[in-house]
Amino acid sequence: MRLQDLPSDYGAFIEALRTWEQLTQGLQTDVENAIDASNAELSPLSDPLKLNLGEHRWLSDDREESYSDWLAWILQGMSGADEILPLFGLGDDCARREFGKGSIRRELPSEWGRTDVVVRFGDRGLFIIEVKVGPTGKDLPDQLKRYEEWACNQGVVQKLFALLGTAKPAHDIRSFVFTDWPTLCRRLRRYANGVKGSDLLRAAAILIFCGAVEENVAELSVRRGHFHAMATVNHLRRWRREV
Repeated sequence: MRLQDLPSDYGAFIEALRTWEQLTQGLQTDVENAIDASNAELSPLSDPLKLNLGEHRWLSDDREESYSDWLAWILQGMSGADEILPLFGLGDDCARREFGKGSIRRELPSEWGRTDVVVRFGDRGLFIIEVKVGPTGKDLPDQLKRYEEWACNQGVVQKLFALLGTAKPAHDIRSFVFTDWPTLCRRLRRYANGVKGSDLLRAAAILIFCGAVEENVAELSVRRGHFHAMATVNHLRRWRREV
């Protein structure tokens, strides 16, 4: 039924619907403009949110290991600490230079537990990344404490820790520095944009990872009428401003 077909005594309701339609249309225009600008920045690639990665079961939000595996693959292809640590807001320039190239391990088991992603920079440094794609439980502080204890037994000079998740936990995360998924994706978008000239295929793979995280974990979307349209617009604008 169209708005004009409703009875006249529905006036207030009709006006509210018209206001909502105008707001929705305005947001959709903002989304389309943000996508166009992002496409122009990423050319000859395009923005990964144009793909409907929410329909891919392998990338659903309960498959944490898939995201950890893909993230580890991305980090493995980087030049070293100078590219890896800034993704998580860690390390000063001196530490990044001293650490150099790192080796990546996934799900490294020990008596202290199974770490998600471990980056080892020889005996100079150790970087542990704990990956969460959903809410954290009350046992998180104990889990992080065990990882810190494991790191202290690895014979390295400096130890760094990052917790990657959807929202910063209310409880103590100890030495771990929190990074949310949208922030990481914006940084990875900038990295991919920077390497596209030398490795277009790798840049495309990184952008697809970003799109999968943004749609499935961060719940961003460019689909018409999506509830998080404004958050999507802000996300797309922010990654380009920070290039």
